[in-house]
Amino acid sequence: MYQCSCPVCRETLKKKRCYYIPENDNIYCHNCGWSSKPWKWIIEVSGCTNQDIINEVKDYDVTVDIGKKEEVLVKVQAATLPEDSINFSDNFQLDYYGDNNVITASKHIIKSRRLDTAVNRPDNLYVSLKDKVHKNRIVIPFVNERGEVEFYQTRTVLDRDKKDRPKYLGKVGAEKTLFNIDKVSSDHDKVYIFEGPIDAFFVRNSVAVAGITERGRSFTARQEEQLNGTLKWYDKVWILDSQWGDRASMIKSEALLNQGETVFIWPETLGRKYKDFNDLAIAANKDEISWEWIQKNTFHGLEGIVKMSEVKRYNNL
Repeated sequence: MYQCSCPVCRETLKKKRCYYIPENDNIYCHNCGWSSKPWKWIIEVSGCTNQDIINEVKDYDVTVDIGKKEEVLVKVQAATLPEDSINFSDNFQLDYYGDNNVITASKHIIKSRRLDTAVNRPDNLYVSLKDKVHKNRIVIPFVNERGEVEFYQTRTVLDRDKKDRPKYLGKVGAEKTLFNIDKVSSDHDKVYIFEGPIDAFFVRNSVAVAGITERGRSFTARQEEQLNGTLKWYDKVWILDSQWGDRASMIKSEALLNQGETVFIWPETLGRKYKDFNDLAIAANKDEISWEWIQKNTFHGLEGIVKMSEVKRYNNL
């Protein structure tokens, strides 16, 4: 893999977030989201025409394919993010759209929910004003082990969209992966697995699965591959919404315990007051929730089942 500063979005030379990955012959910038095969990339950054490039390489032993097959490949890669995604990390892009109401509303959500300062936030968040499915929604990228955006989830921004559209939507036609697996560090022997990605923003070494069924573990083949491969050697702690206020979360937590998993069980005083880790972080005015506090409220096996019985009594079950 090769790395450089992106000449498309002109990021600072101190940062190098543009990658060329030879194994899939793709160039991708984690700052602006621009992605293509090398041929189109050269045209974009150099201003050369197809013929200019052919003339440049004709004396070298290079196979050039600029036919229909290359165009199809470029279109697939361009769908890495929703159409014309705007990067909230790029002030030049934000300034261009000025007082656009979607941009303004998105910035408010990001700031008020501490998504721009959280310790385990992704490198970038986006919004698209054009995408047919994900228009006017905050885009949360799911970056894989190779530094590629393999999946994404989007969140509603405008009040009018909340009435007739789901709060969260996933990338259409794509297999769900683990959120933030690229940020997991071997310096800590545990990985914390959240149901939703936003809660994972606030705990280091956290990933998210973007949904758990009431049967407990039920994930895509790709997620299972990541859990049992990349994260194989980590002790896994599952963290869901408060079991005291969310019946579905209580059922899911109990199912995970019955499957031999280790589960964070919310202490009653906080669990009856806050819904999830994002709400807790906002109330505590914190960008990080500590591993030590999580460990004090983590349970496994019979001890966890007994602890959950207290929650069930509270919920009259």
